Amino acid sequence: MNTIGIVVEYNPFHNGHKLHLSEAKKHGDVVIGVMSGDFVQRGEPAIINKWERTKMALLEGVDIVVELPVFYSTQSAEIFARGSIKILKELKVEKIIFGSESDNLDKLKEVIKLENNVKFLESLKKNLKSGLSYPTAYNKEIKNFLGKEYEIKSNDILGIEYLRAIKLLKVNIEPKTLKRKGVGYNSLVPKENILSATGIRKLLKNNENVEKFISNKSKEILLENENNKKLADISQYYKLIRYAIISNKETLHEIQDVEIGFENRLYEMALKSENYKIFLENIMTKRYTIGRIQRILIHILLSINKKDSKRLKEKLPYIRILGFSKKGRDYLNIIKKKEIKDVNILTSLKNIQKKLSVEELKYLELNEKASLIYRMINKYEDQKIPMMKEEK
Repeated sequence: MNTIGIVVEYNPFHNGHKLHLSEAKKHGDVVIGVMSGDFVQRGEPAIINKWERTKMALLEGVDIVVELPVFYSTQSAEIFARGSIKILKELKVEKIIFGSESDNLDKLKEVIKLENNVKFLESLKKNLKSGLSYPTAYNKEIKNFLGKEYEIKSNDILGIEYLRAIKLLKVNIEPKTLKRKGVGYNSLVPKENILSATGIRKLLKNNENVEKFISNKSKEILLENENNKKLADISQYYKLIRYAIISNKETLHEIQDVEIGFENRLYEMALKSENYKIFLENIMTKRYTIGRIQRILIHILLSINKKDSKRLKEKLPYIRILGFSKKGRDYLNIIKKKEIKDVNILTSLKNIQKKLSVEELKYLELNEKASLIYRMINKYEDQKIPMMKEEK
């Protein structure tokens, strides 16, 4: 069976995702989706929990849903991509297809080559020192060195990191791009029946209708969660975040992505701000994007530190399967019979202490703690074994 990997959040699953999945199916017999768990790369709780999103993925046609653990899913593009590629590597995936604004692999590879250009790196460093955020500084210098047509947007940034991870890890995975159609990653303006996940979440927050943008198979799950008031938002977690900041004042500097001095600003504003929106406005700077700030807040809430993040860039502790179709289960059985396995593939948490090392168990527990914190605000019934898609 030919395998193709996709890296997704399905936050929530929408018509644009359906196009991506349909294209993936043209290139592989088995589609393996690495999906963020209960917290996502924007530094937010997923709008609905990982099991409901797994159900969406299986209904729409993903064959194997693998959890991207929280210590990868809430990180910058580099670590997010590296964790995803490591998982796909261990599952013997042959191809990966990702959305791209440019739809030009050669262009993305040209950007990667700039890493070896000393003048580019010096100019980038100067821009960062001037107070620009990393994405703004990076894009500015790419255009300076390669031309205005090389402007890099959200999906291409992730695409570059997938390519970089494939090269760094020496993985035999063939990359493919899919031209992002209709609307941009953060666009709030629809085009026909396609709207970004950001736009859909905003409509849901304002109690507006989103049905035309959601695939029919996923619609019922999303609307059920909406009717039961189970849509998550980071502001709901602010009291927990505020408590974590105030109670961990002395170790805030150890948290992933916190630069020297920023911990003092976080602590000061947490003391003053009882409202999340006011808190966010008070800690915003030109250097820190909203995404980066929110990732820091989630890292504080979940105790994700620099030391662990550095270690996890090098070593994938485990692979956890959230769901599969019959075809996906058959493929997993083949993979699990291989004599040489670098990483444990978990389809059950039973007798987990015998399967994982002390260090691996520590990271599994970190991920499970994250889901427990998610459930403190947005309750759901946890599962210990993967979902199985019912075949007709």
